Amino acid sequence: MYRKEKPLPLKSSASSLTNNLTVFISPEKGSMSYAVVHKSVVNVISSSLDGSTVTNRQVVCKEPSAVQQNTPMVIQAKWISLPNRTVLVLTSLRGIQMFESDGSAMIYWHALGDPSSSDTQDQTNYGRGIAGVGDSFICVGTQIGEIHVFNVPAKGTNIMLKESLVGHKHPICDLTSGPNKLISSDEQGNIFIWSLQPNGSLKQTGSVMGKGVPCSSLVLWNDIIVGGYGDGQLRVYCAKTAKLAATVNAHARWVNAIDVAPETGRILSVSEDTFAKVWQLKEGTLPEIEYKYSESVTDLQLVGGQFIQKGGRGFCVTGYDNSDITFFVQN
Repeated sequence: MYRKEKPLPLKSSASSLTNNLTVFISPEKGSMSYAVVHKSVVNVISSSLDGSTVTNRQVVCKEPSAVQQNTPMVIQAKWISLPNRTVLVLTSLRGIQMFESDGSAMIYWHALGDPSSSDTQDQTNYGRGIAGVGDSFICVGTQIGEIHVFNVPAKGTNIMLKESLVGHKHPICDLTSGPNKLISSDEQGNIFIWSLQPNGSLKQTGSVMGKGVPCSSLVLWNDIIVGGYGDGQLRVYCAKTAKLAATVNAHARWVNAIDVAPETGRILSVSEDTFAKVWQLKEGTLPEIEYKYSESVTDLQLVGGQFIQKGGRGFCVTGYDNSDITFFVQN
């Protein structure tokens, strides 16, 4: 169903983090960009759509304050495409940073935690889980379970913290979104459904109680939620009713990333068990999921996976301590 293609080399290897690959397709520039986290650096590769020109850039996570000049560990990097702007968002052990889409200029810094606090619990509060909602909101999850909602203008640096959503009691693992909806998951496997209200606020409208296993990655497609879990399972829920529709023992080890092809409902799941697998979602009163394809990338714990085309005709994966982005294209 898919064949392996020539890889793109990174300047440094991928860290062992969940969702450690983000892809940005820019049709107007005729380019595709890929970002992978390595310790305190984000490796960004941009290539033309035909692959003839490739450029590399490294975005370093630095605190703007004069006091703390060390480079904190990056937890996640993700491009968020809002209707009027695309932003590269980084989360780290110290805070949240937003850059222009090419990573050239930092446009916002939001500190998390207080290193000078005497209470060790107040000292750390990393960010993890990034999603865009509505026309101008970027949401970022935190270690203490709050979800910060930022209002991002169409241009400029006047980014404001609008509100913090409180509901989760455990560290956020991932966020995903659809039209006027935000889905969040945490380290106990709880999933919360938030709806964008007419007044611009987000209100919790549903929840799925977890079983103590982290839900490390989430996607939403046509009111179908798919979660990837630390026990190797994929679970499919109906977003309207929050009811479980299907459970798949998809992988032998931790599911590190899942992605959805918006035009077809294909799901990509990647795991520490070396396998990348493709599934097909089917809509209905009770949604269904069907196995389509699997490929093992020998001796590689996969940490990131993304479709590179909206119909799911190609995808790429990254692996821990490996400096390649590996591509698979449909036959």
